[in-house]
Amino acid sequence: MLVHGDTIKLLRIPFSFFLMPLFLFAYSQAETVVHHEALFAFLIIHLLVYPASNGYNSYVDRDEESIGGLEKPPMPTIQLFYVTIFLDLAATFLALVFVNTLFAGCLLLYILASRAYSARQIRLKKYPFIGFLTVVVFQGAFTYYMSIAGISGHALEMSTGNIFVLLGCSFQIAGAYPLTQIYQHRQDLKDGVISLSYKLGYRGTFLFTAAMFLLCNVFYYLYFTSRGLGMIFYIVQVFFIPIVGWFGYWFYLVWKDTSAANFRNTMRMNLIAAVCMNSCFIVLIIINRNPLSYISAIETAVPDHSYSQEALTAFYTQSTDDITYKRKIRIVAGKTGIERRYSVIGDFEKEPEDYTFFNKTASLLPEPSLTQRMQLYQEHATSLSRKAIEKIKDFDTLKNTLTHLITVTCTGLFAPGLDVELMRELRLNPAIQRSSVNFMGCNAAIIALKNADAICKSQPGSKVLVVCTELCTIHFQKQYNDDYLLSNLLFGDGAAAVLVTSKPGDTYLHEVKIDSFNSLVLHNGYSDMAWRLSETGFIMNLTSYVPDLIRKNIKPMLNAIGLNPEDYKHWAVHPGGKRIIDDFALALELDKCFLAPTYNVLKNYGNMSSPTVLFVLKEVLEKTKPENRGNRIFAAAFGPGLSIETMQLQYV
Repeated sequence: MLVHGDTIKLLRIPFSFFLMPLFLFAYSQAETVVHHEALFAFLIIHLLVYPASNGYNSYVDRDEESIGGLEKPPMPTIQLFYVTIFLDLAATFLALVFVNTLFAGCLLLYILASRAYSARQIRLKKYPFIGFLTVVVFQGAFTYYMSIAGISGHALEMSTGNIFVLLGCSFQIAGAYPLTQIYQHRQDLKDGVISLSYKLGYRGTFLFTAAMFLLCNVFYYLYFTSRGLGMIFYIVQVFFIPIVGWFGYWFYLVWKDTSAANFRNTMRMNLIAAVCMNSCFIVLIIINRNPLSYISAIETAVPDHSYSQEALTAFYTQSTDDITYKRKIRIVAGKTGIERRYSVIGDFEKEPEDYTFFNKTASLLPEPSLTQRMQLYQEHATSLSRKAIEKIKDFDTLKNTLTHLITVTCTGLFAPGLDVELMRELRLNPAIQRSSVNFMGCNAAIIALKNADAICKSQPGSKVLVVCTELCTIHFQKQYNDDYLLSNLLFGDGAAAVLVTSKPGDTYLHEVKIDSFNSLVLHNGYSDMAWRLSETGFIMNLTSYVPDLIRKNIKPMLNAIGLNPEDYKHWAVHPGGKRIIDDFALALELDKCFLAPTYNVLKNYGNMSSPTVLFVLKEVLEKTKPENRGNRIFAAAFGPGLSIETMQLQYV
């Protein structure tokens, strides 16, 4: 056998199990994980570096009594020294080749500190306070920092939250370390070592440990709450209960009889602590590596031109001399529930001779061509989108961390598209991943959010910017059939920007987690809501049967997917029209007060197509109250086909 059994025994490889918690903790908290580097870092630390440190300490100390992990240690030989040197060299080489230089540099510093702690020439361990601080810093904060370097491939950012976690790690070791010395007082004194535990005494050691763990918990609390993860702190506390229980019982035994401060009780304390803490951090890994998605911000914008519904109705009636049409326009306008709408067009309150978009005649003939309408769209869509996006808190800083951009529109198209224009004007990362949801109508925002949700749940660390921009009024048509009486009197212009992230934000009182999505296409409504191109713009089919179709199908849809309306306290429903909202409430037997945000958005903006449901959701989220934690939110929008898209969210 090349390596003697006693040498292997003195490496105390199983003892690495007791030293695993901080690496697992770092793995659970790392923003990014380079999996192959993380695996090598774990193996290098626990199978090479820690055993080498244990072996070197045994070689120098030549312990005759119990040491950590060995009740009856054998005497070391020179072979143990050579093996520890080999393990250290192998660890450094493997770290350079298979992990990264930062990790390798940290590893080298850790090895040097470990040697300085034990080596006879320096022997930091014989000084109670310097030795204690060396262990606390290098086995605490430095080990966490080193682990992050190995797991993520880059240095830990020295933010306030991360400083809290580094302090928490050090105080965790500060509490555990004196307990590991409590049974070694006699052996240490023989070797000229005065440990901190000896200075504190048996009872003092327990009291000191309790104080250090209290400080550890304080800094862990500050860390988790600074990241908006207060619930995780309480999960950690559950796992600490057995540790506190045994610690208290052992303290009671030692208080009665100091002989209870022995090797076996110490190892029992180590085992309970290691099992509980390793289990705790494995649970945190499962939680954090099974990413969720959150609505971190919603901001909205409308054009500068604001019109009362009366002014827009007057503009429409002036375009025809037919008394019947004029009467119909006024009747429909009075039933819309709309008081104000916005448009990029400045003509709606001007005299015909001052029109800049429509033909300078009261009859509006000839109507603007599709080319003219698309030119107006291209002129205004990007600026209106930017207006919404730049309202997002700290966007100038945030934009450099965006990973995906999804643009949504159905009222205009050009290439390079809105996504490229926004990348250029906002100076986004040219490598940002982009996609577009085009020509899918009023429910396209939920479809885009469904894509953002999938991205965040499959790619931890993702930050997805969803931008919905619609200029519906550029498609005003000089038509008087029932479809266009509705569409000309319902639609307005607007934009919404949503930040969807795999980590919760702090914009709202409670974090807003995306739960699930559901879809339903009603083929019997295929022709009742449609959208097609023509030489004079986009032509809308919007019949009066749409509310009936939604009313008859929304309840069966929810029943089919097992959703009970009574489980939802908050509703963000797309205001496709007043009758649609009324019939939606009727179908689900909802008090209309639940749909107040929907009625408000319809009243103040009209139907803006895809961004409208986001205007509603923004109002819902901004009215959150402390007692709403845990409440569920239901969002729904309706589009061509006829299609229904729903989204379920929760305050957490």
